[in-house]
Amino acid sequence: MNFSRVFSSFKKAPYPAVMTLITFVLFTCVYFFVTVRSIEPYYFSGLIFAIPFISFGAITFFTIKDKLKRKAAIILTSVLTVIMPIVMCFAFIFMAITAPLSTVTDLSRYHRVLKLNDYENSELIKHFPSKIPTDAKNAIFNYQPGFLQGGEGYKLKFSTDSNSIENYIKEFSQGAKWIGKSNHREAEINGVEMASFDSFGYNKLPIDFTIYLIISEPYKPFDWNHGKLSLVAVSKQRSEIIFFAEHW
Repeated sequence: MNFSRVFSSFKKAPYPAVMTLITFVLFTCVYFFVTVRSIEPYYFSGLIFAIPFISFGAITFFTIKDKLKRKAAIILTSVLTVIMPIVMCFAFIFMAITAPLSTVTDLSRYHRVLKLNDYENSELIKHFPSKIPTDAKNAIFNYQPGFLQGGEGYKLKFSTDSNSIENYIKEFSQGAKWIGKSNHREAEINGVEMASFDSFGYNKLPIDFTIYLIISEPYKPFDWNHGKLSLVAVSKQRSEIIFFAEHW
């Protein structure tokens, strides 16, 4: 490759060429964020952030090929340098706002949700299984991302065999802050009544479930307007286990 020829060619359009390079780097960073770092990857819609570097690249190309006058290239590049950041910011804000408003129920996203929320170091959800067990039946997953004053919630329910149920009971009996039923006085004191199990078809948690409370932290004593709640509920009768965590 004749680098001197390439350099001399780009000297015809230095301004759009530099902007092409800058916007390409920015596109790479933003596209990585909206695909790799998002619960629901924006593989297709994320390509909208490629518009700036494609536009500047086109201006550079046509200027080098003498299809566009240098003065016109400078004017177009200057105008796009003002307009494009504004448009791209609105596009990014739109994605950032709409993403938390979407409840994730796809079971295939379960591990991704936990991983992106650093579950291994999170007191709120580290008791959740890292992956949905292969022998789990009738699994239901529900994740609501937090946004502004809206709470973040993780919910998982599945059925399994009696041996697995006994193992879960043994595991959570050792580290639970409180163990009891939903109609016990302590359930109300610990904010368990704030938990919603509608996603699983239960208006209220049935009495045959035993609750193993992991975290119960109101914003203020007995004030559950804001707080953290994390628990596991197990029913031997139904062979069901529910993992629940919310931070609102």
